[in-house]
Amino acid sequence: MLAVFTMPVFISALVLGIFKGTIYAMMALGLVASFRINRVVNLGIPGLAVIGATAYFQMSTVWGAPLVVALLFGLATGAFFGAILGYFSLKTVHWARGFVMICTLTGTLLLFGWSDKILPPTLVSPERLFGNSGFEVQLAFVQWHQMATLGVLIVVAILATFTIQKTRAGVYVRAIYDDPDSAATLGVPIGYFVVGVYAIAGALAALAGILAAPIVTLDSFLFLTVAIWALAGAIVGGLESFGIGLLGSVAIGVSQGMLGSGLFNDWGPFPQDITRYESTGAILIVAVGVLYAGIKRRDLAHIQT
Repeated sequence: MLAVFTMPVFISALVLGIFKGTIYAMMALGLVASFRINRVVNLGIPGLAVIGATAYFQMSTVWGAPLVVALLFGLATGAFFGAILGYFSLKTVHWARGFVMICTLTGTLLLFGWSDKILPPTLVSPERLFGNSGFEVQLAFVQWHQMATLGVLIVVAILATFTIQKTRAGVYVRAIYDDPDSAATLGVPIGYFVVGVYAIAGALAALAGILAAPIVTLDSFLFLTVAIWALAGAIVGGLESFGIGLLGSVAIGVSQGMLGSGLFNDWGPFPQDITRYESTGAILIVAVGVLYAGIKRRDLAHIQT
C-alpha cells in the first residue's frame, strides 16, 4: 500500500505543482492590481491574457518579429485593452460592483472571440521566451522557461508590493481604494490612476498569457479555467496582497499536483483513483482564505459572496 508514496514521486509532484501554481499566480497579480484601485473583481483578466498572448504569437510566429519586439507588442496590447476596461470602470463607479464585474466578464468573452478570429483553427503554442531546454528533477522535466516564469513572478510581486507600500503612487492608490471621495478632495487624480492601474493589470495579464501559452497552449477556454484558479489564489490574499495571492496560487497548484499525481492512491480510506479529487485540496485552501477574509477582516467580508 505504501509503495505508491516514494520520495521521487513526492518531489516530482511538488515541482509540477509549484509550476502549475506559477501560471495561476501570474494571472492573480493582474486581478489583485485592478482590485486594489476600485474594489471591482476584474474578470476581464483572462481575456487580456489571451489577447496579449495572441498579439505575441502573431508578431513572433506569423510575422517573424524578434521575440523581444513581440513581447513588447503583446504587453502593449494587454495594457491598451486594460486601460479601456479601466475607463469603463471609472465611468461606472456608481454602478453595483457585481454588475460591473459581469461587464468585465463580457469584455473577456469579446476578446476571446476576437482572438479566435485571429488564431489558426488548430491549437497553437507560441514560441517560448526562454527556450525549450531544461533539466530533470527526479521524475519531472523542468524547462528553463518554467524556471524563468517563476523568477519573473517573484520579481513582479516584489516590485508591486514595494510600489504599493513605499512610493507616492502607492499612497495614492491606497487612498483611492480606502476612500475615493476623500482622495478626490485632496486632489488625487483618480481618473489617471484608475486607468493607469488597469493598464498595468492588463500588461501583467498579457505577460501571464505570453509566459503560460507555450506551456498550456493558446486556448481561450483553457485560459478561462486558469483564471478561475487564479481568482481563487487571489482571494486567499483577500484580493489585496500580491505576496499572499502569489503564495495562495502556488499552494493551489501544489495541492492539485499532489492529488493529481496519484501520490496518495491506495492510502487508507481513499478510493483507488484519488486523482478525481485533484481540485478538492484547492477548494479547501480557498475556503480557508474566504473564512479568514470574512471573520478576521470585516472590511473584506463581501468577498464571501
